[in-house]
Amino acid sequence: MSSEVSDNLLPSGEIAVGEIAEGIESSPMWKMIDEVARSEGVELFDIEFPRDGGASGRSGVVRVYITKSSSDVSEGSDELPERRSGVTFEDCVRVTKRLLDIDEQSSFVPASCVLEVSSPGVNRTLRLPAHFGGAVGERIRAKFRNAQGSYQVVVGLLQSFADGVLEIEVDEKKATEKLLVPLNDVKEARVDFKF
Repeated sequence: MSSEVSDNLLPSGEIAVGEIAEGIESSPMWKMIDEVARSEGVELFDIEFPRDGGASGRSGVVRVYITKSSSDVSEGSDELPERRSGVTFEDCVRVTKRLLDIDEQSSFVPASCVLEVSSPGVNRTLRLPAHFGGAVGERIRAKFRNAQGSYQVVVGLLQSFADGVLEIEVDEKKATEKLLVPLNDVKEARVDFKF
C-alpha cells in the first residue's frame, strides 16, 4: 500500500480514543465502506487495522465491524437499537464480497493483510462518540488519563455522554462515586458485559 493513499484515508499507528474520534468517520475510506454496508442493510460500526497498518509486510487483519441499522430493530423490543447487533453470518459474507469487489480495496487492505467482517460483539470496543452514546446505561471499562497525568482504569455504569464528557458511576466498597471523564482523556474503552 502506498503511503500516499494511506495518508489520505486514515491516520496510522496507535491512536488514543479521543484522537481517533476527531476524523475517522469523515475519512473517504469510512464513507466508502459505510456506503457498501448500508446497501446491504447494515451499518458500519468500526474499522480496526494492524498496529503498523500493514507497512511491515507482516500479515495482519483489517477488521470491519458491522451492526444492523437501527430501523431494523423489531418494534416493542426493550433493548435500545444501538445495543442490538442482529448481524448474521450471511450479512458478513455479503459485505465481505462487496468490499473485495471494490477496485479501491487495496487502499484499505494492504496486500499482506486479510479482510474480516464481523459483529463488534457484546464486549464491543468504544472509540467513536456514537459508540459512547450507544453505550449509555451499560457497564463499561475505561482506561483514561487522570488529573495527575497517570492512567487509571475504572469499571462502572456509563450514566451519560454529553459535550464530549463521560459520566461513569463507579461502585467501590459499597460507596458510589460519579466520575466525569473527557473523551479526549480516554485511551481505551469497551463495554464490560457481565455474563
